[in-house]
Amino acid sequence: MIHTKKLTMPPDFSIRQIPSLYEEIQSLGREEPLEIDVGNIETFDSSGVAFLNYLKKNFSNLAILNLHGDLAKVLELFPPGTSSKEIPSPKPSFNSFLEGFSRRLTKFRDRFHFFFVLLADEIFHSFQYILKRRGVYPGEIMNQLFYMGYNSFPIVSVISLLVGITISITSAEQLRNFGADIYLADIVGFGMVRELVPLMTGIILAGKIGASITAEISSMKVLEEVDALKTMGLIPEKFLMVPRLIAITLAVPLLVAVANIIGIFGGILVAQFASGITPDMFLREMFTVVGLSDFFIGLFKTVVFGWIIVVSSGYKGFSVERGAVGVGIATTESVVLSISLIIVVDCAFALVLY
Repeated sequence: MIHTKKLTMPPDFSIRQIPSLYEEIQSLGREEPLEIDVGNIETFDSSGVAFLNYLKKNFSNLAILNLHGDLAKVLELFPPGTSSKEIPSPKPSFNSFLEGFSRRLTKFRDRFHFFFVLLADEIFHSFQYILKRRGVYPGEIMNQLFYMGYNSFPIVSVISLLVGITISITSAEQLRNFGADIYLADIVGFGMVRELVPLMTGIILAGKIGASITAEISSMKVLEEVDALKTMGLIPEKFLMVPRLIAITLAVPLLVAVANIIGIFGGILVAQFASGITPDMFLREMFTVVGLSDFFIGLFKTVVFGWIIVVSSGYKGFSVERGAVGVGIATTESVVLSISLIIVVDCAFALVLY
């Protein structure tokens, strides 16, 4: 005969009594009959309710006697939860896969649409400002031109010099095997003016300028300064983006010209000391291959890259999620997006030009 264990709950059924009651039931088996008499309870708290729910979950032969009043109502409102073992794990299905895929596709479509809408708006606002000279803070273009142009000269110059030296060293060794040292000028001149200077300048500006633009605009978005501009009757996309677009358009030709000169100078140094080619011979040979059209092609590519950087940075800044974490994520994503688009567009230029 199985003996039924009976426990009578004290009048004060609160957290002060629960530890001793818990120790008392630890020696009982989970299948052993257990009766809990709650008729004497006068006051109780959430710990008492949790204790009863614990007993209902873990003792299969539990009987609660004299349950009435407020305690009965509370137990109905807060039934014992289902254990984690009883919750069935979701099974992947084809429908859930389609839902997730369609959700991502829709999100990508919305982002794609917003990016090109922003690009079209900026082109329109830029021409509108050039014609009417309204809607932009006075002097902001010069401030941005100083930051994007003058402050970018050192890093662009150093990188261009190192790239020119690297290309010259690696090319000179291969050309020497065929006795064609003089063609080093053609490789360095054509490669720097038409390909490497635009690409390296775009990547440098993406990391330096793009991150700065995104951090600034996204911070204004989070702090609701963009909403304040709308309240004042200004167009944030015009007020914030147009000065940067015009400044990058004016700064890029100067950066490209200096980078070309310094990169070619690095090639001249390597040719002089590694192959014995004088600067005069180097330049004369280079100008037989590199023409003014090559310079303008490289310049046009860099201007396009600059616009990609500014628009991508503005796109990530205006679409930032709320909070400081969102600002950091948007800044990182803007650099990645800018560099990725620069490489894709550069590949498109190569397909068209060659």
